[in-house]
Amino acid sequence: MKSVLNEADMGRLKAYPPDDALEMLSADLARAMNIAAYLTQEAGRAGEMEKRHALELERAKEEALRAVQEKEQLLERYTREVKTGKKFMESEAGRAALEEAVNKFKGSEEFEELVLDRADGIYEQTVQDCRRILQGTGRVAEEDLLLLDPELPFTFARDGGMVGAEDAEDGADGDDPSQA
Repeated sequence: MKSVLNEADMGRLKAYPPDDALEMLSADLARAMNIAAYLTQEAGRAGEMEKRHALELERAKEEALRAVQEKEQLLERYTREVKTGKKFMESEAGRAALEEAVNKFKGSEEFEELVLDRADGIYEQTVQDCRRILQGTGRVAEEDLLLLDPELPFTFARDGGMVGAEDAEDGADGDDPSQA
């Protein structure tokens, strides 16, 4: 026991009979060995976790590096395509392709709808401006100016007379509204 304990510890144990001291020390030694075994296992697990985390960190670094390289490649490709695209549009083939695309769009129903929608607003505003100008001159009869008002439900019959919207349907198909 002298090799395990120092002199001060031996002095404290002199009060106990050798069998009691051995029993106490063996229980403490067993607990200490159990704790040592547990700590050894935990150290092993911690080492394994450290290795696993190191591998995960290495993979994450590699993925980040690949993402940065991919971004740089895409940026380089985009820059190259922008430059070549500009050159293409300046070439004869580019101008021909653009003209073909424009002509194709001009022939589409979508283009026609856009033009008609835009023209409708311009037409109504132009009619109102003309009406106002003509009214300001005083040379055009008020009845004639009514024809320029798109809000009024007037139309023309076959004989050239002005009729209301409901009368226009009767006169348009050849029926005489007075015979009804």
